[in-house]
Amino acid sequence: MSSEPVQGFLKLCASQGPQARRTRNPSEYHVACGPGRVNGQEQSVMQFTLLSMRGPLTFPPFARGSPMRRALLASVFAIAASIAAADESLSLEWAVDAHYADAQALARAAAHFQHVRVDRKHQRLSVITDATGMDLLRSEGLEVSIDHVASAQLHQALARADAARRSGVVEYGSSGYPGIPGYACYRTVEGTYQTMDDLVVAHPGIVEIDAIGPSWKKTQNASQGYEMRALRITNLATAATDPDRPKLVAFSSIHAREYAPAELMTRFAEWLVNGYGIDPEATWLVDHNDFRLILQANPDGRKKAEDGILWRKNIDNIDGSCASSNYVGIDLNRNFPFHWNITNGGGSSGDTCDETYRGPLRQSEPETENLVGYVAGTCNDAGECSGGVFADRRSGSMAGTAGSDDGNAAPDDTRGIFFDMHSYSDLVLWSWGDTSTAAPNGTQLRTLGRRLAWFNDYTPQQADELYATDGTTDDTIYGLLGVPAYTFELDDEFFQQCASFENTTVQKNIDALRYSARSLHAPYRLPAGPDTLAVDANGADLVATGTPVDITAQLDSSRFNQSNGTETVRPIAGANAYVDQLPWDAGATPIAMNAADGAFNSNSETANASLSTTGWSNGRHRVMVQGVAATTAQAGTPNAVWVDVAGAGDIATLGGHVTAQGNGAPVSATVTVSNVGTGEIRSVDTNPADGAYARTMLAGSVAVHVSAQGFLDEDLPAVNLVGGQTTVRDFAMIPRCTLFEDDIEAGGAAWVAQSPWSIVGNVSGNTTQAWSTGTYADNLQRSLTSSATISVTGYSDFEVAFDDRCDTENGYDFGYAEFSTDGGGSWSRVYACDGRPSWESHRIELPAAVNGASGLKLRFLFTSDSSVNRPGWAIDNVRLTAGGEACRAQQQSDLIFADGFDFD
Repeated sequence: MSSEPVQGFLKLCASQGPQARRTRNPSEYHVACGPGRVNGQEQSVMQFTLLSMRGPLTFPPFARGSPMRRALLASVFAIAASIAAADESLSLEWAVDAHYADAQALARAAAHFQHVRVDRKHQRLSVITDATGMDLLRSEGLEVSIDHVASAQLHQALARADAARRSGVVEYGSSGYPGIPGYACYRTVEGTYQTMDDLVVAHPGIVEIDAIGPSWKKTQNASQGYEMRALRITNLATAATDPDRPKLVAFSSIHAREYAPAELMTRFAEWLVNGYGIDPEATWLVDHNDFRLILQANPDGRKKAEDGILWRKNIDNIDGSCASSNYVGIDLNRNFPFHWNITNGGGSSGDTCDETYRGPLRQSEPETENLVGYVAGTCNDAGECSGGVFADRRSGSMAGTAGSDDGNAAPDDTRGIFFDMHSYSDLVLWSWGDTSTAAPNGTQLRTLGRRLAWFNDYTPQQADELYATDGTTDDTIYGLLGVPAYTFELDDEFFQQCASFENTTVQKNIDALRYSARSLHAPYRLPAGPDTLAVDANGADLVATGTPVDITAQLDSSRFNQSNGTETVRPIAGANAYVDQLPWDAGATPIAMNAADGAFNSNSETANASLSTTGWSNGRHRVMVQGVAATTAQAGTPNAVWVDVAGAGDIATLGGHVTAQGNGAPVSATVTVSNVGTGEIRSVDTNPADGAYARTMLAGSVAVHVSAQGFLDEDLPAVNLVGGQTTVRDFAMIPRCTLFEDDIEAGGAAWVAQSPWSIVGNVSGNTTQAWSTGTYADNLQRSLTSSATISVTGYSDFEVAFDDRCDTENGYDFGYAEFSTDGGGSWSRVYACDGRPSWESHRIELPAAVNGASGLKLRFLFTSDSSVNRPGWAIDNVRLTAGGEACRAQQQSDLIFADGFDFD
């Protein structure tokens, strides 16, 4: 290598900070630098091994004062510093790709690792591992290579977490609770436990905590470790008289390094609790179901992982030592009792130091014992269980028979669902994991799995399609109890960036969980019927006694993820409304609804009905709507709306117009009116034609909040509403500030574009100029980056908007939208796309952590794999807007001068 590229690499090591990790050989270190830019040139990852670093360092005799010597000295000091830190860290791990020849080779290799991502198209598995793991892959006959870009991202993530931890500063995420260093959006174990405590204090009627047993560390020393907890959410006042109400049980982050699952389920808990009494869907779910959420299923291990260590297992070190203390422990998701070690090493490992070490005995770990005991109770070898959260609805022996479906099917009236939340791989998995033979309830498991995968757009499949596993959570819960059990593998990173997690992962998976909750009464039946997406009272959710109410419901029967097989979709045959009853209550009275288009005969329908409120008591009434499928007459998942009835003299009206300040144009806005004293909250949308609105409320003092896309929010803290009267309040909305805007018509000066990005005017579906990759080549990673840093000092509440067409190979070639607050030194991802040939418009809120930044850069990053080329990714109409007091002051000043005011 000539001196110029070497000098570039060394400068990169000196300026960026190398990543060093000690291997299992205590005198050997792996060092990596990059990727990055030096002297305007892109530098890829440089990696090398240093031996005997405890001895003196020597280097070639470059001339004193030469650029090469200065670069080398600087890099050596940086590397030495990183190695000093490495003594307290784990062995350097890499993102590794390994190509396998056949299914047998895949099975042999996967058994060594706790988490493997499989690409069957390219016969490639991807795993995070160290040099020893790479040797294991090679010993199984696989061709191994390092993914340098992914490895650099991993090392940067670990370094960011390590730097944050070493700073000693406690980071708080958007939740307001302590977050993991460098990843503040993910609550620490203590932050999660504090959240649970606070939910109990704030909502004692629907939340309690079950202590389920000590973690391994606490069994060794009562003053250390954690008491494991389950967060229970249900209507506690009625629970004793309804002990058999359907249950949803979820474990999260049983693999410690998987940050996202625990936070996702904590946010689902907050959605249920904070929506109770406000959102009719959340309220009926809590009133009539019982949620048991073990948010931190491996708290000892998670505490290790919070230090930026790729810790996987629990921390039990009794069963033997390893070359590094970071390799001890038992993989809890191979330690569960049903079918434990049934594959004789094909689905777990007997090596103490392997990632998938199953433990010396089934259910040997206190964490496993606690979780099984809580959910299943006491079980015998015949697989008969009693005393747990779920009733036992299926027979199947504990040990089982390899390769068989092993037992009878659970009856189709089985209630409840189990989830084990993991990351990463974009998958929805169900039993079995140890055989390709379908489970006895395989058809129903597949139907519900495809429903769930519609919401998060993950691949739905039987777990064995990925690779063989045994002694797992989902096989144990389904196998012993017959409850439908699923594993979600969230997105595509262990240490997922907060912006990506909060903007994409959270909502789509909470939507999937909401659907599952609506299915809890009969999860083996209801998913085969249509889903009730929404129910609306059309502004008449508060009426005087005797006033008819028009109810509208949106239903759909087609929402299956069909990416891995085809699910039969049946047209909707009808819909029924139920007042103050669940559809499955004994003696429930259905009220037939009408199809808005005149006939129920399609996969998507709008149903309506006019309900008389004559005879309804004053107060709140729940109206539920449930659709019915054609041919099978199978009813689907219901949903609800509230209608409140009161005396005419008790009802007040708030009305007015919402317009744009300056030109008076009508604004499409949402007006939310709330009575803090009574908890009453109601919303209404303005009429787009003139901005008019009218919202009925019970008389009293209310607060008003107005929000509209493209405008700053407006608030009135106290408006007195009088029964039988209309109070008028108009709102003039101030536009958000535009900090950057480019419709690409003036050329590309605002961007730095790597080939093949170019401006074209012929992208299908778009009549103006746009940036496009065109039909792209293989193995690309090319960026389109804003050329200047956008000044954002004093602004907040940032939003990026753009139009795009993402016509790439689905699941293999991707487009990513990212931002940077440090001039491009590091990037945070907020959007990903693939496989979409149509144009869409996007508005993406940047995380609150961006508030307070001084500058911002935007980047669109395109990546492709080694085969199949499509028309590519195209971008148009990029815009960055912001709010905050700086924006409000600026806009008000602009309006003053626009009105002709000036100084002499």
